[in-house]
Amino acid sequence: MRIVDIRPLLLTTPYGRPGAHTQRRSACFVEVITEDGIVGLGETYAGVYVPELAAAIVDWFKPLLLGHDAANPGEIYRSAYWASSYFGRTGLTVMTLSAIEIACWDALGKALGAPVHTLLGGAIHDRLPLYASGGTPTLDIAQLAEQAAEVRDAGFRGFKMRANLFRYQPQVEAERIAAVRDVLGPECAIALDAVQNFNLRPWSVKEVLRMLQVLEPYGLAWVEEMLPPFDPEPYAELRRESSIPISGGEGITTATAFELWLRAGAFDLAQPDATIIGGIGQARLACEAAARRNVRIAMHVWGSAPTLMANYHLAFTQPHCIWLERPVMGNPLETEMLTEPLRVEDGYLHLPTASGLGVHLPDELRAKYRYQSGSASLFG
Repeated sequence: MRIVDIRPLLLTTPYGRPGAHTQRRSACFVEVITEDGIVGLGETYAGVYVPELAAAIVDWFKPLLLGHDAANPGEIYRSAYWASSYFGRTGLTVMTLSAIEIACWDALGKALGAPVHTLLGGAIHDRLPLYASGGTPTLDIAQLAEQAAEVRDAGFRGFKMRANLFRYQPQVEAERIAAVRDVLGPECAIALDAVQNFNLRPWSVKEVLRMLQVLEPYGLAWVEEMLPPFDPEPYAELRRESSIPISGGEGITTATAFELWLRAGAFDLAQPDATIIGGIGQARLACEAAARRNVRIAMHVWGSAPTLMANYHLAFTQPHCIWLERPVMGNPLETEMLTEPLRVEDGYLHLPTASGLGVHLPDELRAKYRYQSGSASLFG
């Protein structure tokens, strides 16, 4: 399975819903083509934010990886990471490398006629609960309640909404959560994502603790990124001082960095993402590090079908995974790239069965969603 070509591909799709912060979304996919004509497909989360930069980084990696064996994704990652280690040990370079590594797993699965979870050692879950992920802060309470009703009617087991990341307003957040709780009822899990990685003046530990006191009556399943993702110790302090579970980790690149946060006791719920951390192999190492510390896992998922499936296949092999994120902000490529539909019953996703990741990118989709310059987003 020698690699004969590596191609980045940029697309732009309609996105969002009434009241959302944006109405289109860019994506960067990577095709790894083998000498046998097999095409593996991966995705990097960097495509949402800097698609053209991500494509350029893929092109930089290409001559280094031609001739390598796609059947060994770990060796592909190590070779590429070593070549870029002086300037790309973390951050954008690693995020982009994720797509190449994921594409190799997809190619290997397609070559063997096996789903990726089988290649990872086999699934240990038959099904996993899905939570809907939406609730952007630009939605007013009526729009937020409308989305919550859609989530309820679709049978999701939970709903994650966003706080206003720029405004510190505990009582307003409580009112929004109360409105969602009224719609969803007492059994559906609710989580709150404060997205403080985007806030240039992020909240302090004391401010967050005051907010969590206000929110405590609503029985939140977890709160996410209540602090900026630069220092694990304040996260650990939140865990010590609040009864609400603390989560984060989506933006960490490399399993080594993820383990440093776990050692510091930063998370009750860890959220690695294969399209950010360096690929499926690095995400698996992060999950295993979390399991050694008895930290539960909810894979971060915020992209098109390759993002969903890379994280879902891995999740089914991880004993400490308890949730799967399912974006509900209207990205058509979450479903149109699947080779088989997601099998969801009673709010649970059942084990995928298609070979590889179960994704493809036919010519009609490339034509339908041609890349539009300037479609990158600041806020995902």
